[in-house]
Amino acid sequence: MKATTAHVQTKPAASVYLAKNDPTCISIKGRTVTDLKQSSERSDPESAENKLMAAQIQKWTEEKKNELQALGEQSIKDYVAQTHFDVGIFVMVFNELWKMGEKKIAEETDIRVRHLGGDTYAAEFWEDGLAANSEANAVIRAHELAASEYARKHPESGIGDVTVIKETFANVRKSIKAGKQERYTKMVALLYTREKDGSIAFHDPGQPMIDFVKNNSK
Repeated sequence: MKATTAHVQTKPAASVYLAKNDPTCISIKGRTVTDLKQSSERSDPESAENKLMAAQIQKWTEEKKNELQALGEQSIKDYVAQTHFDVGIFVMVFNELWKMGEKKIAEETDIRVRHLGGDTYAAEFWEDGLAANSEANAVIRAHELAASEYARKHPESGIGDVTVIKETFANVRKSIKAGKQERYTKMVALLYTREKDGSIAFHDPGQPMIDFVKNNSK
């Protein structure tokens, strides 16, 4: 995975979605799920690499720790501003999306590539409301809720009732089919740029923090 930390300037007014048969769209879509996977793994606090970095950070001065925190907050804001997302939503969804697994991502999302202007592109993950609210997913969700700590502590609540959840999911599907709500919802977007040699580079949202830690732990 090729990553870069440079801040990318974009022009929202020039944004346009690429056709599915556009070579750039095909190139980016062909790697987006892999990039998401690797980025998610790199941000996992339980990974061996991140545990090592956490141990290194503990040795820093408070001033250096605060500098890292400020960098992290600003870099995410810059990243999200370019993809036109809310910071809170971006962070929450990004951390959860890969947990769906590659198969479910393929089945339940539509990846669209948007040209943001210049050499910059955004690969957007759009959730398919019909697929996400399938009867099979209703059963899975019911089992998850039934096994939750809340359900164990409050058995009288009836949480995890498969019949109720199936009906809830079915109502969402009906609403979508009736045109009462949108079928697709934009979840998160990843940034890419075309380099001078024509290659496509992925911009990992966590790269600035990783670089900062490595540069200050030598």
